[in-house]
Amino acid sequence: MIQHAIASRLFAIFGHRICCGKIPDWTARVGQTWDTYDVAPYNLYNVIWRAQNWVLQNCESRVTDS
Repeated sequence: MIQHAIASRLFAIFGHRICCGKIPDWTARVGQTWDTYDVAPYNLYNVIWRAQNWVLQNCESRVTDS
């Protein structure tokens, strides 16, 4: 429940940039050597991707059937 509230608040503040924004290429060179997130979880690119994915998965759907 709290996860949905936090994700929804972040989405309300930042809009689609928080979950769907382009991650800059240079972030792949910060932290661990880049690899998939299960191999190099502390690479900056992967950290940002996981955060975006978390917001996307926990944000309440705003789409309604017409």
